[in-house]
Amino acid sequence: MPFYGADVDQLKALSKALASGASLLTTRARELDSLITQGAHWQGQDAKRFASDWQGHLRPLLERTSRGIEEASKSVLTNADEQSSASTEGGGSSGSGSGGSGTGSGNSSQGDSAKPANDATTKTTDPTQPTPQEILEKYQVSDAETTNWPGDWDPLRFVTDQRVVTEKEAELLNGLGPFELNAFKGIHDDAFSVADERFPSEDRNDDQNDAFRHAYWNALMVKEFGADWAEDYATAHEQLPGNPAPREAMDLYNNEVGRNVAIANPDASAEELANLIEEAVNNGDTVVVGPDLLPHPSNQIPADQTGDAGNAEPAPGEDPEFNDESRTTS
Repeated sequence: MPFYGADVDQLKALSKALASGASLLTTRARELDSLITQGAHWQGQDAKRFASDWQGHLRPLLERTSRGIEEASKSVLTNADEQSSASTEGGGSSGSGSGGSGTGSGNSSQGDSAKPANDATTKTTDPTQPTPQEILEKYQVSDAETTNWPGDWDPLRFVTDQRVVTEKEAELLNGLGPFELNAFKGIHDDAFSVADERFPSEDRNDDQNDAFRHAYWNALMVKEFGADWAEDYATAHEQLPGNPAPREAMDLYNNEVGRNVAIANPDASAEELANLIEEAVNNGDTVVVGPDLLPHPSNQIPADQTGDAGNAEPAPGEDPEFNDESRTTS
């Protein structure tokens, strides 16, 4: 039987790659602009002429190129959505189908009010969303070896506190330059502060504050470092030993939601991403831990009725497949 149309999954993968490239180009332009405008390492007339050329021609060219790639990413994603809709309406398939993993992008219509939680095996009103038990089982990663970062003799010890991270986290962080590390810290701090503003919480665990924070953190990392780096780092972070199974599943799921939101909205500002993530939490596109210690859609469990994943046991998980080409942003 002949195949007509486009492969939806391949189109989405292309859109993701384009968005990642545009984000990386924007990051590089920002770093270069900071180095050139400071002028600490290059003085004289040649330096002034180059700085003028940078401001007047080269930087605008990079910005136009980045915007062009972002527009291409959005166009490809639009075509993927149209192909998926056409296949659905026609009762057929474009080859790879449009069913997702259950992660949304802030466009669900499930409603904002809290609803009774479904049991562990019952599907939600969205047929593409997995059950709580399916989420618990699928979104698990294996424990990894840990290390202290920065290392004992690393000069970064003078400017940042040493902490225990997975070896993959350390590898990714060591690939960042000074400006990128500063941006990384800002993203972490912003995720906490904005989550506290939009979803106040006493302990910040297992509830809507937690869901928003992880999704927004990942969306900001995609915007700053690209989707591949963000996925690698967020996944490696969840490999810290001893993470209770419901919390690990919740975090991995919500991390994916946040990345999908950023990939689908490459031109969005940080504020716009926060609005989209807040909408996703209210619509139940993210998950929280229910009283049954399973991850449920975040609009089905009121914030004061979420469970405590600390009462659950860790669970075995699969080893993640990291994208080795995205280990550094340099």
